[in-house]
Amino acid sequence: MVETKIPTPRGVELAGTFVNPVDSGDAAVLFSHSFLADRHSAEHFDRLARRYRAAGYATLEFDYSGHGESGDDIITLDAEVEDLRAASGWLADQGFARQLVHGHSFGATVALAARPTAVLAYVLSSPSIAPMSIDWTQIFSDEQLGDLEEIGATSIPDDSPSRRRSFTISKQTLADLSLCDPVALLDGLDQPTLVIHDSTDADLGLLGATQEVFHLLPDGSRVEVADARFGLGENVEALDAPSVEWAKRWVPVVRSR
Repeated sequence: MVETKIPTPRGVELAGTFVNPVDSGDAAVLFSHSFLADRHSAEHFDRLARRYRAAGYATLEFDYSGHGESGDDIITLDAEVEDLRAASGWLADQGFARQLVHGHSFGATVALAARPTAVLAYVLSSPSIAPMSIDWTQIFSDEQLGDLEEIGATSIPDDSPSRRRSFTISKQTLADLSLCDPVALLDGLDQPTLVIHDSTDADLGLLGATQEVFHLLPDGSRVEVADARFGLGENVEALDAPSVEWAKRWVPVVRSR
């Protein structure tokens, strides 16, 4: 296990955990966590990373800028797109030029927007591939909404076990979270994509939104519904087998001789 620092073109350093199992080949899995999360994704990414490594893949879990132990930054889609490309480039520099991205929730949006050149396939859990109507007054305090209106940014306390004490968001952040354009996001996508929704996604309409734009996904793509509620920690292991099988199918490990 290597704790690494990954530079980005704008000078923000990303903190990551890279593991290269002794029996690995030339392929790696790069994880893309969600909004206001970190590289562990409530430990789900740690579990998934172990499953991928057991199948021979190197893994890189990292904190997006403004999250976890990475450098401070205002959280925006553009910044995270640059972050993911930087992380993918770092992996390629280590000799892993064949990659799969496993993205969750907003991390899936970032993955589709970034499209690093080394990535050959995607596994996306609980993505939101459509615009969403969000009542921000139910999420942020009057003071936070006032800061967004008056100065364009505000802080959100981080009450997770992470070392970070707060996140910084802007009005652009809210637009990035709610104004997803599925046609722009999926146009020209060539990498086979596995989308895994859970029961909560079905209740919220995220599954239906994915089904509506399924025709925009490249040939070989698939949508599955897991009998689970990822956010509540219920049957999260349902992600494991289909994710690893997808990696083996589209980014098979080539063993070194």
